[in-house]
Amino acid sequence: MRLRSILFSAFSIAVMIAGHPTPVSAGSSGTWVTTGSMKTARMGHTATLLDNGSVLVAGGINGSGGALASAELYNPATGQWTATGSMSQGRAYHTATLLSGGEVLVTGGLGAGEAGAELYNPSTGKWFATGSMTEGRYHHAAVLLGDGQVLVAGGLNSSGAELASAEIYNPATDTWSAAGSMNVPRAFSAATLLPDGAVLIAGGDEITSAAGHSAEVFSNGRWTLTGSMYYERNGDTATLLPNGKTLVFGGGPLAGGECYNSRTGTWTNTDSFGTSPPVQGQTETLLGTGEVLVAGGVNRYKDINTLGHLYDPSTNRWETSGAMNQARTQHTATRLDNGQVLVTGGEPPFSSTALAVSEIYRP
Repeated sequence: MRLRSILFSAFSIAVMIAGHPTPVSAGSSGTWVTTGSMKTARMGHTATLLDNGSVLVAGGINGSGGALASAELYNPATGQWTATGSMSQGRAYHTATLLSGGEVLVTGGLGAGEAGAELYNPSTGKWFATGSMTEGRYHHAAVLLGDGQVLVAGGLNSSGAELASAEIYNPATDTWSAAGSMNVPRAFSAATLLPDGAVLIAGGDEITSAAGHSAEVFSNGRWTLTGSMYYERNGDTATLLPNGKTLVFGGGPLAGGECYNSRTGTWTNTDSFGTSPPVQGQTETLLGTGEVLVAGGVNRYKDINTLGHLYDPSTNRWETSGAMNQARTQHTATRLDNGQVLVTGGEPPFSSTALAVSEIYRP
């Protein structure tokens, strides 16, 4: 069943949640507390932890359905947001990757040009255009490689068709080069840099069941199919665990999580998540404890809830971990330098709006 109607719905009103933010220091372990609201309500945006500890939020869709060019910075010390330079064009469902030099590379997205890319300079607060991708795309995957280059793969083109193509950005030359094509066209999937330097991308195709179960690895310039997942996934998230395995979560009507072992090329289901797991629009964040926090998202009944869930790799089990103050999907979650998790924006239940409200999870 296609879930794109969730992602491509029109939004008519921007919602700002009023009130004084709760200080970041408030609350207790395993709880959620509100912090300062963004200056602009947005969903389908990106959030990137910068080298100075602040968080850059860029783009997204506003309450009227328009792609945003604006960006803002969150200061964990004050819990407040400040505006920074705007991108050259509005973008939503794009990617943002922190480069080894401290700049942020933003690629593609719904907006004026899906092939465009630009760089954010934290020292000046300004954006500047960089080389364009060879193919426009959104809802694609991007990952920083061990050599400092960025691999971009899959996504949807301007006609809404899944892409198999991939390309690599070289910051030293400010150019893009082809990186072969995946064996399966994919969108709405996550890419993970594995311990050996290869990249795993799983699911992300909903045309055929066999393709939706599939996964492949990019290594030495080639794409190779690896073991298939137990569940068909579209809209999944992924996290590299401290034990070297990769947790992939969501993306199917009954799919909880499963872990990929790169040494054997096989998958193992996780245990005891519970009923109606989120299938799309959730976030997945590795905590300092080694656990993984999954928050928000839409379940197979299209319900958006507040619950957070924790996965413990040492026991292969899930447990609930408090509820957000605001139910949301298509938000962002960023682990801060202090170990807390900043959640921003998204779409609330029962309303075609975007959120400005942000909150903090304290492990």
